[in-house]
Amino acid sequence: MKINHIFYLMIFLIISSCGSKGVKHPEVGAWQLQYFKRIASDTVAFEIIGYVTGTDVKVWSGKNFISVGRLKEDSVFKDNYAAGTYKLNDNQYEETILYHINKKYVGKTIKMLLAIKGDTLIQTWPVNQNGQVDKSNYTLEKYTRIK
Repeated sequence: MKINHIFYLMIFLIISSCGSKGVKHPEVGAWQLQYFKRIASDTVAFEIIGYVTGTDVKVWSGKNFISVGRLKEDSVFKDNYAAGTYKLNDNQYEETILYHINKKYVGKTIKMLLAIKGDTLIQTWPVNQNGQVDKSNYTLEKYTRIK
């Protein structure tokens, strides 16, 4: 039953993202994950490049987002999903998580920085109230627009 809800939410977000791609919402559309890095205590704790393969797609619609994917590390597959609402003001970005593979994130609001340059989108999180990243503990996600 829960999978049906996620499936319907994904379809809704994809359909609603097909509108015009004006300057007001440059994030709107579908993006393919190209790179992921998590830094913990000044050390790379996890990185998607090289030994991890698979795909993850994130779609923004103007107020909703969804991310789905399947990654493979060695011979183990790891499914991924998240969905919710978001707010973007300049480069200050907030996601409120409604669905997540890791239940501890459900109901949380995560503050991030979001930068878009051409067909590349970069999310860096978490950030503090002043929009500053702790360079010894953060996550960076890099996406390219799906055409």
